[in-house]
Amino acid sequence: MSAFIRDAGRSVCLVLVLFLFAALSETASGDSQKPREYWPTTEWKTSTPELQGLDPARLRVADAFVRERLPDAFSLLVVKNGYLVFEKYYSFGSSYKIAVVHSVTKSVTSALIGIALEKGHLQSVDQKLIEFFPEYVSEDSDPRRKQITIRHLLTMSAGFRWDDRGPSMANWYTGLDWIEGAIQLPQDHSPGEVFTYNSSNSHILSAILTKATQTSTLDFARANLFEPLGIASAYWRKDPQGYFIGGFGLGLSARDLAKIGFLYLNNGYWDGRSVVPEEWVQASTRLQISAFGHPLYGRFGYGYQWWVKEVDGCRSFRAWGRRGQYIVVVPELDLVIAVTSNPQMPHPPTSIHYSPLFDLVATAVKRERPAKAPLKAVGLPEDAAAFVDRFNRAIADMDSAKIADTISDRFLAFGATKRMFLGVFLDTMSYVRTIKLVLTGFDVEGNIARIEGAITDKYFERPISPGMLLIKENGQWKWYGNQLQKIPAIEKIS
Repeated sequence: MSAFIRDAGRSVCLVLVLFLFAALSETASGDSQKPREYWPTTEWKTSTPELQGLDPARLRVADAFVRERLPDAFSLLVVKNGYLVFEKYYSFGSSYKIAVVHSVTKSVTSALIGIALEKGHLQSVDQKLIEFFPEYVSEDSDPRRKQITIRHLLTMSAGFRWDDRGPSMANWYTGLDWIEGAIQLPQDHSPGEVFTYNSSNSHILSAILTKATQTSTLDFARANLFEPLGIASAYWRKDPQGYFIGGFGLGLSARDLAKIGFLYLNNGYWDGRSVVPEEWVQASTRLQISAFGHPLYGRFGYGYQWWVKEVDGCRSFRAWGRRGQYIVVVPELDLVIAVTSNPQMPHPPTSIHYSPLFDLVATAVKRERPAKAPLKAVGLPEDAAAFVDRFNRAIADMDSAKIADTISDRFLAFGATKRMFLGVFLDTMSYVRTIKLVLTGFDVEGNIARIEGAITDKYFERPISPGMLLIKENGQWKWYGNQLQKIPAIEKIS
């Protein structure tokens, strides 16, 4: 009898442990996928900004920004708490229009790689490129090429020589065999060493997916991504060998872009089903490698074919396509933003200048924010005040020669030279003419001044790059940069 009671007790304990484990697992799963009142598989439900905790006046500011600054925009969609709260179309845009989303394609390709890993078609992101295309890597090949992995392709750090808007891209695009051309590019760096934005890296991923799954990238996407989300709008271009292009060539409607953002907002879950593995979503959308810095918009990082950048002080990630195609996800705010634009060669501004739009939308979310100290200009010596005035006038007048004269020939900041720094302003002259420099700190030692301050605009205020310096040459202060040879190392997360 005592043995029976003891065994029964063990059974009860086992049941309680299993029940507790199941409860904890359910809680963990619930944290991964927020409870939703519906899923937009068939159609998005709409709501008002007020009901979902947004300030309509702030959304009107975002709308004004699009109308004033982004002449190529076709659409702006805002999804809050799972509801479409703002949907505006511009120019020739409409809810039915299929947009060429350019490099947003890369983020979709990344999702498919994650699905293929979960299904066992691929073993690991550390599988080497040579496993899939040994015919393009000979014994005489650069030994570094033999070390390239799927991870390096995902993070744009394979080390190939490339200029995405220069001869590299043109020669590759007009070649007869895109895979061979991508793999046999000159090897400038060891894999994992340097970020180089390279659309051919993404195309190799599509070809790897096709080889591993024994089906086309588009068919795999339809079965495992598009159909579960109710996406019927997609079309996809092929290369000369019949591989669907991994880095661009995808067409989607703005509403379907928002669905992909909503999937990633929910950690890859959709209506109770894991579509993209949660671990893959997390790895893809966190910082894997530092990408670049911009004088107006700060630093940009990169994950697995997703860009990583804060939005209004919140962790955020984005799919970013040339000429203004975007999916922006801000998990903390339960927010998704989708933008499509004219796929033809744009008028200025270029797509980098869409960046303030996402901060403007995020500021519409009603929430507690730390008090922001007002920008207060410091009292400057006469010659320093003359530099600020000279720079601001040169920008307002769109005078390239005068802008160049405010920059020292010895300028260097995170590896950017005077030519590169000047190019930011000259390439986007019609847009940056509205900015102004305000200095809030000025500390002189000899002919070098360490400065603090911000670039201000009607729609945004950005602190200038950390450690920025001025140098006094021939009696005039000029931009000197911060004299750092390259971007500071950022620890990568595997």
